[in-house]
Amino acid sequence: AIPLQPLRHLQRTQQPQGQRPGGTATGSAAAMARPPAADVEKPGETHKARGNELLKAGEFREAVAAYGLAIEADASVPAYWSNRSHALLRAEDAAGALRDADEAVKLQPGWAKAHYRRAQALKELGRPHEAAQACAAGLEVVAAEAEKKELGKLHEVMASASAAIALSGWWHGKVSAELGGFDQEFCFLAEGQLMCCVYGQELTGEYILKDVEASSDGKLRGGVHVDLNGQKVPYLFSVDGNREMLRLCCPMASPPERPRTFDGPGFVGMRKGRVGGADALEGLSEGQRVLRYLTELIEAMEARLPPDTKGDSGIADKLLEEFEGGGTVNSNQLVGPASLEDKSKQMANDNMLQALRLKYTDSVAEAAERLIKGEAEASTAHPAEAKDLERLLRRFKRAGEEEREEKEDAPAATPEPELPVSAVAPAPLAPASVQASAPAPEPASAAAAREAPKAAPGVGCCGGCFAAFRG
Repeated sequence: AIPLQPLRHLQRTQQPQGQRPGGTATGSAAAMARPPAADVEKPGETHKARGNELLKAGEFREAVAAYGLAIEADASVPAYWSNRSHALLRAEDAAGALRDADEAVKLQPGWAKAHYRRAQALKELGRPHEAAQACAAGLEVVAAEAEKKELGKLHEVMASASAAIALSGWWHGKVSAELGGFDQEFCFLAEGQLMCCVYGQELTGEYILKDVEASSDGKLRGGVHVDLNGQKVPYLFSVDGNREMLRLCCPMASPPERPRTFDGPGFVGMRKGRVGGADALEGLSEGQRVLRYLTELIEAMEARLPPDTKGDSGIADKLLEEFEGGGTVNSNQLVGPASLEDKSKQMANDNMLQALRLKYTDSVAEAAERLIKGEAEASTAHPAEAKDLERLLRRFKRAGEEEREEKEDAPAATPEPELPVSAVAPAPLAPASVQASAPAPEPASAAAAREAPKAAPGVGCCGGCFAAFRG
């Protein structure tokens, strides 16, 4: 590191041999920095010109000495401090470069280059947020297009670097009820790597930061475009100045575009760290897991049955037809003519069903389905939980019967245009053999069993999380 003040100390450091009293440097650096005798009437400018020549020649320490003589001649000229800041940075003294850049900004706050010098020094010191702020200050006063371009480029790099540091590590938060109401965890790693965790299942991916803004109070805001298993989701993000709260908002439209505000069902607030507490399912027997799965499943199924809208029946049948065809069902397909509030509730139930299957695993869901369809007896499969399981199975049967009665009484529903809000991938057509003949009627309990869906990728915000985990 090259000390900057006082100048005599700097000269002693550079040339300990031959130092003259009174601060006049001798030796090679001083000789190279000293102006010709004919230019003594403008010593500051002459020293500066000499420093520029030395800097161009790669003689960085000698250039520092020359600019130091210019500053000694007239310390009120910001260009002398700016030039020495640049020379110090090239001589690998970032701390000294920052001190000189600070002085240049103090002397001329409206000079964009002084802010640029300060940003460069802060970058080398590993302080990207302050570097981004310095660039922002320069952009407010810059006039020349070339300087504006350089400042803008450095600002983008520094703001993104600051955001990468602020985002690093684990974050957790509960997504909205419309998206399933589950706990989601993100871990932002180095080199743009990402981990997402839902119900203990982890998925790796990548992320890219875009259009990041760094405010003077330490806050960051911009885009974080996530790619999980081929599912691309452009989030809007912001991080508070204390780095304790991360706000994310995913798009609810198709094709997905980054949101502009933090609201709607795509918003989730996350806190630093992982979800607290042990796994609630850890240590439970299969029967206990099946019981919990069925409890949550019947509650979701009952919630999705519209109480007063006769044209909204047949939900279980629609679910079966689509899931067996390998497709997905969106809210509009299920409920037909309905209010936006009804469709929002329907979308919430769609995602809740997806989350249940992910939470309890396929093996538990399949065991529950066998009970609902009558392929297994609760007293035999899970004797310890048989009484509670049989009570739940009766609820499934009642729900199926009520749904079938509504379907028989309901008038034909008028088709409605697709809603963009759910952004769900359309269900593929069934095979020709299936389209040619309608399925035979079946018991209500079997229809209700279809409420335990198979993997149906794409239900949710722009087909994101569940499609990624199921992909």
